Amino acid sequence: MKKFLLLTLAVVLSCAVGYAKGNGTDDNAKTPDGVEAVDLGLSVKWANMNVGAKKASDYGSYFAWGETKTKEFFSWNNYAWTKGNNKFQTKYSSLEKTARMAPANRGEGLFLTKYSSMDKMTRLTPADDAARANWGEGWRTPTAEEFEELLNPAKCSWEWTTKNGVNGYKITGKKTGNSIFMPITGFRFYGDVQFRGIMGVYWTATLYPANPNMAWCLEFNVTDADVVFGNLSSNRFSGRCVRAVK
Repeated sequence: MKKFLLLTLAVVLSCAVGYAKGNGTDDNAKTPDGVEAVDLGLSVKWANMNVGAKKASDYGSYFAWGETKTKEFFSWNNYAWTKGNNKFQTKYSSLEKTARMAPANRGEGLFLTKYSSMDKMTRLTPADDAARANWGEGWRTPTAEEFEELLNPAKCSWEWTTKNGVNGYKITGKKTGNSIFMPITGFRFYGDVQFRGIMGVYWTATLYPANPNMAWCLEFNVTDADVVFGNLSSNRFSGRCVRAVK
């Protein structure tokens, strides 16, 4: 499958709900009812639904990279692994109702406190993994390499389809014949959901080391899919869905 270019993003900001830094895990987390580990004949088994979902066609919860709790507003200012203040937070607020794009990559006044060029950490630890924190031991966010394996046409077939009125891909393991469905989720950027119904966007557990502001992600649309790092959607503070493996 070929890499597709990220679409130009126009951001319309809305109310800042749940604006608080923090991260945490639930030591009593357990696998929810209905969640299964599906054997596609790969190196790991894939969950049959997204973290936070009730069924396979649900989008589930949106998480910033390395955060374990969902929220309604995503920015560098309330990201768990930054310190300082971003002057653009006030300028690009819900009150301004601007369609201009905030310079999210720049993060003036902020610095990363973890998973940075200083500590050289490039993969989520269990304590910072939304899958582990919400579903319990054994579950985790896939690495970029594990998503590449899922995309390998020799191992899995990808079929664009609709499930319960939601578009997405049916992914079938060629070795076992088992399949999972991944809905086209979009992602959360500041207070809005962007590109739902157009682009599926899922976190990997793998940082993009050349620019620690970003992490690798799975992105797909009706014509293509790839593991990429991009512009706005790959910024660590943005919210996206998680499909767990074990």
